[in-house]
Amino acid sequence: MRTRDTHAGAGGGRRALAWIFWIGLIGFIALDLAVSAPRDRFDEPPMLALGSGKAAGAGHCSGATR
Repeated sequence: MRTRDTHAGAGGGRRALAWIFWIGLIGFIALDLAVSAPRDRFDEPPMLALGSGKAAGAGHCSGATR
């Protein structure tokens, strides 16, 4: 049976494409981390401001009429 020989190397292009994808993704994340400013998580608005007195100032949840 030589069915295995007829498909030898058929997955090489997909494997190379997968490597290119992962190297590109990791490179993009590394570039983004190197270029962007560090994130200050204490400067962000609260996710849920239930009863805190802080009202949303923008976006679809602010309820602004104008």
